[in-house]
Amino acid sequence: MHKFNPEHAKNLTSPQRLEHEKPEVIVKAAGAAENMVVVDVGCGTGFYSFPLAKIVGAHGLVYAVDLSKDMIALLEKDKEQRGVRNVQPVLSQETRIPLPDKVADMLINVNMLHEPVDRDAFIKELKRLMKDNGRLLIIDHKKEPGLTGPPLEDRVAYEEAVDLLKNYFDIVVKGPSGDRQYGILAMK
Repeated sequence: MHKFNPEHAKNLTSPQRLEHEKPEVIVKAAGAAENMVVVDVGCGTGFYSFPLAKIVGAHGLVYAVDLSKDMIALLEKDKEQRGVRNVQPVLSQETRIPLPDKVADMLINVNMLHEPVDRDAFIKELKRLMKDNGRLLIIDHKKEPGLTGPPLEDRVAYEEAVDLLKNYFDIVVKGPSGDRQYGILAMK
């Protein structure tokens, strides 16, 4: 399994990424709104967490979850510099996120569906965190040659991701994404 190398963290917030991926537009299209609790799983340096914080507002909360202590440290530093109060960094394990059941109105998971060793256990953990009538936005790299991202053989094809999600969610539909990715919305 391909894991993101924290030494490449600067790529997560590069101007080139913003050219093809607009986090604020994408999460609004997926239903992010004021006063929500959103869990950003695999948050990295906060490329989606900080736009989400702006959308959910002072009475909302974004849990920024990552496996990497290095990523959490970078996010913490940026959070302090920005003066953001409604982003809560959370260090987690791959299939165990230390948050209560049904905490999230929305979960997002961007560019990392290819990383978990046990995808079923990972998806079950995301579902555990979701409130009834909540939603999960999965965005991942298209399985096409020539695009940036993990090695082609490690990527999860759109159809494979949809089939996986249909095992756990009542509604699975196409969702918003950047132009080099696919998006899937899953709901209970």
